[in-house]
Amino acid sequence: MKVNDLDTGKEEWKVLLTNLDRREFLLEQMKELYHLRWGIESSFRKLKYDLGSIQFHSKQDRFVEMEIYAHIAMFNVVSLINNQAYVPQHDCKYQYMINFKMSCSIVHKRYPVSSSNENFIGILIRISKYVVPIRPGRKDKRNLKAKSAVYYMYRVA
Repeated sequence: MKVNDLDTGKEEWKVLLTNLDRREFLLEQMKELYHLRWGIESSFRKLKYDLGSIQFHSKQDRFVEMEIYAHIAMFNVVSLINNQAYVPQHDCKYQYMINFKMSCSIVHKRYPVSSSNENFIGILIRISKYVVPIRPGRKDKRNLKAKSAVYYMYRVA
C-alpha cells in the first residue's frame, strides 16, 4: 500500500505480511502490534548476530538444538548483567546504552564464572566502558539477503 511519509511528504510503499484478517484489524492497529513486537525482533537479532547463533558446530538436529538453548541461556545472563551495569550519561546529544556484543564478549571470554563479588563488579565496570548512543527516529535501509546456516568444517574426514 502507498502511504505518505509525514517527515518528507513523499509517497512510500509499506509492506506488512500477516495472517490477521484485514476486516477485523485496521492498518494502524497492525502497525501498533508490530511496534509492540519490536523488542522481540531486536532480541532475535542480538541472539543471531551478537551471540553467533547462525553458526553451529554440528549438523545433527539435537546438537544444534542444544547449542541454541545454550545461546539463549547466554543471552539471558548477559541481559541480566547489562541491566545491573552503570551507563554513564553525559551532557551529550544522545543517551547511551551498553554495547551488547562487547558485553557478550567480556562475559564469555574474559571472565570465568565464579561467585566472587569482586569478579562480578569487575565485569560490570568493564562492560560499562563500552556504550553506544541511542539514536531515536533513525531510519536505515535494510539490506536483506537470504542466509543459510554456516557449519564449522573442522571435523571433515
